[in-house]
Amino acid sequence: MVKIKINLKYNSYYIYLQHNIFDDIATFHKKYYTDCKAIIITDQNVKKYYLKKLTDRFSAKNITINAYSVLNGEKSKSFKSLESLAEKIIKKGINRNDIIYAFGGGVVGDLTGFLSSIILRGVKFIQIPTTLLSQVDSSVGGKTAINSKLGKNLIGTFFQPAAVFIDPNTLSTLPRKDLLAGYAEVVKYSLINDRVFFNWLNKHNKDNLSLVPKNILKIISTCVKKKAEIVKLDEKEKKTRMLLNLGHTFAHALENELNYKIRHGEAVSLGLLMAMKLSYNLGYAKINDFNLLENHLKSSKLPIKLKDLSNKKKWLSKNILKKMQTDKKSYKGNIRFILCKGIGATFIKNNIDKTIVKKTIEEFII
Repeated sequence: MVKIKINLKYNSYYIYLQHNIFDDIATFHKKYYTDCKAIIITDQNVKKYYLKKLTDRFSAKNITINAYSVLNGEKSKSFKSLESLAEKIIKKGINRNDIIYAFGGGVVGDLTGFLSSIILRGVKFIQIPTTLLSQVDSSVGGKTAINSKLGKNLIGTFFQPAAVFIDPNTLSTLPRKDLLAGYAEVVKYSLINDRVFFNWLNKHNKDNLSLVPKNILKIISTCVKKKAEIVKLDEKEKKTRMLLNLGHTFAHALENELNYKIRHGEAVSLGLLMAMKLSYNLGYAKINDFNLLENHLKSSKLPIKLKDLSNKKKWLSKNILKKMQTDKKSYKGNIRFILCKGIGATFIKNNIDKTIVKKTIEEFII
């Protein structure tokens, strides 16, 4: 088993990574949370494939379980879903010693984490991420949120999980497009500070996307360790942790433009490429860096043009720019970007000329 510590000033915890980890989760609960109820929140897909496998492990150890499922997709990250879920859990009975489990992808993790942070003024929760995106990124670091009509993840808290259990076996039932969308976040970590990792991804792309066990373990553990290092330095995203938003300023605006009907990772793929192109247009990156990234994303069957996200949408740069200005990373109307001085070298940049940003967006409309 791979064991990685998220070392924080307060509320440090461990991430456990292993194939066939469900037994270990039940054992962990029985050992550390004796006589505490397990409240499991999942979505309809995970419920179909894995909920019974997990609950059987809990039942075998005489752990009381309450399970709830939400609809798949970003629409579940809403006040409506939050209220409905909270009322059901309170009605069934919950106390502060119980443990809430987020058993699913990023949507379930974000929604469950936020619910856990506010129900009874805070109840411990444990992440069991089941998608590549949630395993390498969203389950680690304590960001929780729901969406607003004005943008993504605008309403939320920083609330660290008590533990994270990752089983790569759950990726075997993940739809191909969801797997690829999660892979965009993997590429993001290589772009932030590790060109060697990017080169390895490039070299082993076929095996990586075929879920060769040793490769997928390396991918998940590498990304988690990278995030752990950054979160340790900056838990509440004051500065260094902003680097993890590489590509996301563009991506969140694109998701909003399409009413969240695309996968987050698909938008991130294009967002990464747009950030690299903006870096080139501003003189920070070389065109070779852009071409390397574009070719890697293209070979991974990820979006590289706005038409790849939707060929029916009439894309307008002014609309995308307007959405970007409402992003939570903006300050007094100025969009804060994460840019690249080449692959593996990111930095934070404020006060960029909006005409250059607009021009960059338009290069992806053609």
